Amino acid sequence: MNICFDVGNSTIGIGVYENNVLVERMSFNTDVKLTEDEFYHLFKNNINELNINLNDVENIIYSSVVPQINLSILNALKSLINIEPILIGPGTKTGLSIKVDNPSEIGNDLIADLVGAKEKFGYPCIIADLGTASKILLLDKTGTFVSCLIMPGLTLSAESLSNKAALLPEVSLIAPKSILAKNTLSSMNAGITYGHADMILGLINRIEKEIGYPCKHILTGGGAVYVKEILGDSFIYDKNLNLDGLNIIVNKNIKKE
Repeated sequence: MNICFDVGNSTIGIGVYENNVLVERMSFNTDVKLTEDEFYHLFKNNINELNINLNDVENIIYSSVVPQINLSILNALKSLINIEPILIGPGTKTGLSIKVDNPSEIGNDLIADLVGAKEKFGYPCIIADLGTASKILLLDKTGTFVSCLIMPGLTLSAESLSNKAALLPEVSLIAPKSILAKNTLSSMNAGITYGHADMILGLINRIEKEIGYPCKHILTGGGAVYVKEILGDSFIYDKNLNLDGLNIIVNKNIKKE
């Protein structure tokens, strides 16, 4: 059994894999104020609810883009499961070829996305990962990661509007059926969701025009649910891409008997 931890700015995702099949998935809001003990009890209580025997856990992989809570979570995991987690870094086997200016800048979450997409869907492909930040990643026709675009995510965009514009309320991010909005809530929901979807389409169009060939389009991340219907069938929606990528990396790095 493998357990994969993906610590993002907004949520912590946990995937439990048996024989490389995702059998359980949990998600919590990321809270940087929690202590090591609080993380320990959070994980213990939720894992117990799933009736998972911790003695069956063989490997743990840990990915994070929130450095300030890494030590607390890692210590909590070691106390709970007594296994040294695999950390993504220099020397980690990923099977991924990278051609960017500074590979050390690439977040672990993006590495997992890219590995998952390459193994599951092949290449060339473009991944739109919509989280706190929205990212567009390109695996070219040789299977090499060559480019990434980063922009504010849907939730962050909505929060910025509500916080900075006194007369604008918080919104649901549920896209109205018509783009012809007639009130403030619909105007914001339509503008943010349809605008974000069209931004993604426009950027992908620019990428494919510049590289000179079409790619598969993969959609993932927590914000994807708000725009997947707008983007339609030209995108493969895979909510488990990141966790699947982490599980693939685990299997590339465990010692074979």
